[in-house]
Parts: sequence; structure tokens; C-alpha cells
Amino acid sequence: MISCARILLVGLALAVGAVPAVADDELLKTQPFPESPTPAPTPAPSQPKQAPSPPQAAPSPDAAAQQGEPGMMGMPWPKTPEEARKTLDNLYAYLATTGDHRQAGEIGAAIERLWRLSGGDTVNLLIDRAEQFSSKNESEKALPLLDAAVDLAPDYAEAWSHRGYIEYRLNNYPAALGDLRRALALDPNHFRALDGMAKILTQMGEKKAALEAYDQLLKVHPNIEGGETARDELKKEVEGQGI
Repeated sequence: MISCARILLVGLALAVGAVPAVADDELLKTQPFPESPTPAPTPAPSQPKQAPSPPQAAPSPDAAAQQGEPGMMGMPWPKTPEEARKTLDNLYAYLATTGDHRQAGEIGAAIERLWRLSGGDTVNLLIDRAEQFSSKNESEKALPLLDAAVDLAPDYAEAWSHRGYIEYRLNNYPAALGDLRRALALDPNHFRALDGMAKILTQMGEKKAALEAYDQLLKVHPNIEGGETARDELKKEVEGQGI
């Protein structure tokens, strides 16, 4: 049951309006509107009329697919939850096998956008508001919003993952691990949750468990920034302990 206070938080978040999410990956950041409208171009001097150019052939469907959204690997944006699950499965397969670092970044960014589809507008707005507070180092203000998000959508991995991140920022490692485990129970391929778990376990000195988390992370996202280096350094430490 959602408390009255959390219902009030939802209402306040909706009243303020949506804000852009603070993305972990540069590929997720959108370009802002310019500070002032672009002035209308000055009309060019009139030119003598020329014969019209012959019409160009329409691109083939395959070519059009290749020019689609980066990271979608030519697949259309899903329109139903069933299509979204199938698309995610396909993108996870591409992510695990591509050897191109840039392409992996694009696929990962597309996956993160797809994660948001199952959350609903209200819950995603709460997450966006929480991320705005987090970007200002006001994690204590973000936490109640994410408490409301997980109450409203307990089957939504993104809500648990984001709350785990805020708990981590507040140095509440056990609570953060609990939230990340909930996220991974809902989506075992959630590479942000795996990355967070590996880092938190390392901070806690649970190096063997952290190494296992890194190994799983690199199976899902072999090209994740810094993942392989962190795993290899941790592996040396673990092996040096004779474990």
C-alpha cells in the first residue's frame, strides 16, 4: 500500500513536469534547444530557372533500415510490450557478441532507452526527478521519489536499479545491493545493475563476489567502459589471496 506521503510526492513530481534524465552514457544525452531561435535566413538573390532534376530512386528497405536509429541494428522501434521484449533479446545478443566498441556503446544506449518502455509515464517521471536531484548531489531528496517509484512499479527493474544507485550515493551499501539484486531478478541482463553490484562489492571488500559480478557483467556487455580493466585488476588481487 502506497502511503499518503508518497502519493503526494507523485503529485508534486507531475506538477513540476518532466525533466531530462541525467544519462550515464554520453550516447544518451540529447541536444538542448538553442538559447534563442535561429533567425530566418536572408532570401538569396533570384536565380534563372533550371530544368527540374530527374526523380531519385527510393532507397531499398534494407538501406532504410541501416539508416535507422543508432544501436537498433536495423530493427524498428517496438510498438507493443511483446515487441519490446523480443527487441531487447535481440539487442542483448548483439551486445554480447559485437567486437566494435562504438557499436556496443550505441547498442547499450538503445537498450537503456528500451528499459524505460515498461515503466509508464508517472514512474519514469519520478525517476527523472530523482536523477535531477542526484545531479545536484541532493541524493537525500531523490530517495523518497524512488521509494514511490518502486511502490508504484515493483516489477520494473529500472526503478530498483535507480534506487540502488541512490542508496550507493548515500553510502547505504546493503540497501543498494538489495535493490540491485531485485533489478537483476527482473532482468538478469541489466548491465547497469551488474556494474553497480560489482563496484559495491569491491568497496565492501567482498572481492570474490565482486569478481563473479564482473565476470557476469562482461558476458552481457563485454565492451562496457572500464569493465575489463576493473575485472583484471580485481582478479590479480583475488588470485594473490589464494582464493
